[in-house]
Amino acid sequence: MDITVAYFHPLFHPETVKRDFERIRAAGANSIVYAIHEEDEQRWGKDLERGLRQAQDLGLKVMLSLGRYGNLFAGPSHMPSWYTFRNPQSRVQDRHGRYHGVTCYNHEPFRSWLFGEIEFYLKNYPINGILIDEPRGPDITCFCPVCRALCPDIADLEHFRRRSMCDFLGELFATVKHARANATTAIVLLPQELELLEELVTIPELDTVGCHLFWQLLGEEMSKVEEWGRSVVEATRRTEKRSQLWLQNYSLSEEDESVLQPSFKKMCDTKPDEVACYYYWRNNERPEQVWEITKGLLRSIPRKQLFWRHSTRPRIPAISLPGVNAREAQGETDSSQP
Repeated sequence: MDITVAYFHPLFHPETVKRDFERIRAAGANSIVYAIHEEDEQRWGKDLERGLRQAQDLGLKVMLSLGRYGNLFAGPSHMPSWYTFRNPQSRVQDRHGRYHGVTCYNHEPFRSWLFGEIEFYLKNYPINGILIDEPRGPDITCFCPVCRALCPDIADLEHFRRRSMCDFLGELFATVKHARANATTAIVLLPQELELLEELVTIPELDTVGCHLFWQLLGEEMSKVEEWGRSVVEATRRTEKRSQLWLQNYSLSEEDESVLQPSFKKMCDTKPDEVACYYYWRNNERPEQVWEITKGLLRSIPRKQLFWRHSTRPRIPAISLPGVNAREAQGETDSSQP
C-alpha cells in the first residue's frame, strides 16, 4: 500500500522544505501532491523548481495538482482563476442567461490553453504526474453558445454535460501521456461525485482514481468511509486502475482527534492501493498532535519500503518566451524515471 502526502506549504525556505520532506519520507510516504495556481509559476518559478527537486532527491515522487484552473478544480488557496477573469465569455451560462464563475470545459480556447499549461509543466519541471482535484461536476446545465451548438437537442443538454466532462478529462489525461509517456495521471473525487466512477474508469489514460473520505465535513456517519472507499476500490479493480483514499486530518478539534484512528482503520479495511492525507494542514486545533497521530497511523501500514530515485541527467534550462503558446516551443526535460 503506497502513501501520498499533500504538501500545501511554501517552497521559499530550502532548509525548512528539506526538513518537511524528510519527515514525510520517514512516515513511509513515497509521493507528495503539490498544488499550483495559475500565477505561481510566473512569480516564483525558481522556488518551485528547487522545492520539487528537493522532494525527488529525497525519494518522493511529485504529483502536481492544478489549483482552481478555470475555477474547475479544487486548490488550497481560494483565489479566482486568472483565465476565467480574463475570458468572461468562457463562463458557464444557465438557462436564464446568467453567468456563473466557472469556465465551460467545452470552450476550445480554454482547453488549448489548459493543455498547453500541462505540457509546459511536464517538460520544464521535476514532476512525475498530474492530479486533478475535485473537478466541478455538471451541477449546472450550461446553455452557452458552445454547448448549444454541440448539443442542439435542448432536452439532452444535462446528459451532454456529463458526457462532455468525461471527454474533457479524457483529453486532458491523454495530453499528459503525450507530453511524457511515463507520467502518472490521477483524479480525486468528492463522495457526491462518485456517480462519475463508472465512466471515469473507462478512460485509458487515467491511472488512479481517488476519493476524499471527509465524512465529518460532510456531516455523515463514519460508516460512510468504508462505503465510499469500497465503491472506489471495486470500480478500479474491475478496470485495472489504482485506488487512492484520502483521510481527513485537517479542520479537527481536540475532541475530533479521537476519530482519526477508527476512520483510518475503516479506510484501510477496503484495501486500497494507496492512502493519502495532508501534512500539517490548516485549521487543526492542535496541528502538531494531529500530525503525530497521522504519522503513527501511516507507519502502521504493512508495506514494502521502496526508495525511488530520479535520474541524474543534466537539466535543460527553461526558456523565457513571450506569450502562453510560446511555452510549447520549449524542449522536453524528462528528469525522472519510474
